[in-house]
Amino acid sequence: MIFTNSTETNDVNCKHIISIVNSLDEIAEEEFLPLSQGRSFYVSRPWLLAIERLRGRDTAYITSRDRTGNLLGVLPIYWGKPSTRGYYEPYKRFLERSQGEFNEKDWSPSFIIGSRAAYSCEFLLSNDIEQAEQNEVLKAMLEFAEEFRKEWGSASTSVLYMTDSGSMQLKKNITNPAFFLAGAHAVLEIKWKSFDEYLAHLKGRDRVTVRREERVFSSAGYRIESAKLGDSIDVFAELFANHENKYGHKTTPQKEAIELNTLVDTANEYSHVLVLKLGERAVGCILLFLWEKTIYARTVGFDFSLVGQAFEYFNLAYYEVIRFAIENGFRHVDYGMGTYRAKLKRGANLKPLWGYVNSEGHPTPFEDSKFKDWNNERIAAVHLEDATILERIQFP
Repeated sequence: MIFTNSTETNDVNCKHIISIVNSLDEIAEEEFLPLSQGRSFYVSRPWLLAIERLRGRDTAYITSRDRTGNLLGVLPIYWGKPSTRGYYEPYKRFLERSQGEFNEKDWSPSFIIGSRAAYSCEFLLSNDIEQAEQNEVLKAMLEFAEEFRKEWGSASTSVLYMTDSGSMQLKKNITNPAFFLAGAHAVLEIKWKSFDEYLAHLKGRDRVTVRREERVFSSAGYRIESAKLGDSIDVFAELFANHENKYGHKTTPQKEAIELNTLVDTANEYSHVLVLKLGERAVGCILLFLWEKTIYARTVGFDFSLVGQAFEYFNLAYYEVIRFAIENGFRHVDYGMGTYRAKLKRGANLKPLWGYVNSEGHPTPFEDSKFKDWNNERIAAVHLEDATILERIQFP
């Protein structure tokens, strides 16, 4: 489904003009930016535009403007085949895994709204209008999205990996605001003036572990340099591919380079790469995005033929990032989902990410008791921040 022209509501008495466009290239950066201020990098124009270009045609955006043309809201919508990892396929990822009684054809495929990458969703609404009008804008865009869901013929509508603020935005504008736990991201709050203060904050055994890992790393002769993503794409692509392949996600440096080049085109100015050097050779790197007062840790990579004996991963992915955050005045490091044991051990806390899915015949999966029990167990695990429980229930 490609929209050859922007489509508008025809109600002349309507306070807001609702339209749909094919690309964020049709929305100027200067008018989009105010909508994303105070929100996650993963709903920013640079990130969403990169995902649009990587995903291809199964993307559009519902927009709301006032009668003078001011942009009040943008709602990304996505359809088509889900990614191979399946994190945005709600039937396989959540309903089936709960072992409840669900019929796949009632829920899949799903029409996705809000976001479809990076596991962090909030809604893009103008901060210059009152809360009541924000609710009106979002409700109108959601209703418009439902019409396109029917046209596409999807079995359900889903909004996945909403932050607490995103879930509060949606809760006010839907009929059945029953949210399940879709995941959790690990966030480290930066509240120290020095790395030594950070170490003092850790529990005794964890502090001893970090000091030992830092000491071994320091004696290995490495140095850390900073770069933009666009500075050495081929080198970074090979290192990232090494890491992905080691942990079971088959890829190639060429495939990684395609994604990185797209990110350079849209978000290079927000990128920051910490490069691990041994002599003049790059043997590791971590890609960060800097957005307002938060560092978003994206991807790490290594040359495993040259590293592995000096706790390189923990030093590069955690201690050097934390040191950089402290020295440059950032307030948070968002480490995303997964590998919770390592993140919790180094001071991060878990923040819930919520999901919502309904179909015409089944407005909520909470009618199934097994799904309810499964969801409650996951919520308890996040609340307790117990890595053992999180691993046992294959979280996320």
